Amino acid sequence: MTKLNITVIMGGPSAEHEISLKTGFQVISNLSKSKYTVSALVVSKDTKFYFARSTVGISEYDIENFCCSPFFKGGFNPCSSLLVWDNVDIAFLALHGEFGEDGTIQGYLRTLGIKYTGCGVVSSAVGMHKILAKKVFEASGIPTPQYSVFRQGAGEFEIKKIVAKHKFPVFVKAPQSGSSKLMGRAENEPQLRNLLLELSNDCKSVLVETAITGGEEFSCPVIEKNGTPTALQPIFIKPNNKDGYFDYNAKYLGESKEICPPPPPFDNKETIDLLQRTAIAVHTALECDSYSRTDIILKDGIAYVLEINTLPGMTSASLLPKSFAVDGGSFGELLDIIIENAIKS
Repeated sequence: MTKLNITVIMGGPSAEHEISLKTGFQVISNLSKSKYTVSALVVSKDTKFYFARSTVGISEYDIENFCCSPFFKGGFNPCSSLLVWDNVDIAFLALHGEFGEDGTIQGYLRTLGIKYTGCGVVSSAVGMHKILAKKVFEASGIPTPQYSVFRQGAGEFEIKKIVAKHKFPVFVKAPQSGSSKLMGRAENEPQLRNLLLELSNDCKSVLVETAITGGEEFSCPVIEKNGTPTALQPIFIKPNNKDGYFDYNAKYLGESKEICPPPPPFDNKETIDLLQRTAIAVHTALECDSYSRTDIILKDGIAYVLEINTLPGMTSASLLPKSFAVDGGSFGELLDIIIENAIKS
């Protein structure tokens, strides 16, 4: 059997650079050596390409220290990196955030004529932009928490309008950051003002979202099989932090309980069906491809969509692999399905 040549792309300039490196190493470690010849491409924070033709014997330390690892050559300019793309069948995207999840790398690879895993240019760009995604949810009749947009340069009058509309608590988020980076929770007006001014330094627009207090948080992955979106088991998320929300530490440093399938009283068919239908509706509304993961707050029988992840994490702490494993699937089998979807795209 002829092996497919897979290049795993990770890193990038976003705040999620380090998480992406962990995802990339996890993918490399679990790709079948009998099916694939695997190369690695690390995108530095200044978007230079560092390339390892072979990943046999490569360690997580090598990936984290790509600039000085003997495995890697670079950094290549993206405009003059033909060596990197020689004989690539599939680019496996292990990127997150800016450059990787926002349609940029997707458009780049499409221009080169290289097939890649995950969603296309448009669904990646819209899904990554929390404000634009909210507009799609609304237009599609998908419940989502009430929100406002604070634009760079807006003053005290706009802050007062936001306070009057939302009360407290609220979440304040940079529109194009994931892994709970560049966000915070405001319990009062001074905290809100500080978060808005802080995030406005880097963003033209900042999302302010009403906190659904008393709700329970879930995340539900979707994976396409033969072109049909299929929802996996939802994951019940119970952060242990004092603020009670799924922040960066809760996601990646073990400061949360992530239970799949959901425990009582959320293990009934009605609740599971609602969460799965909602995740499929979001995946479909954004015209996603291959796989995604939707974060949801459930309260009073309503599934409020927080956001969609069009390139969900694949670290040892990530939710999609955990959900896939509940029904007996291995990490390697999950990667095979994602690659098969890319081949057919």
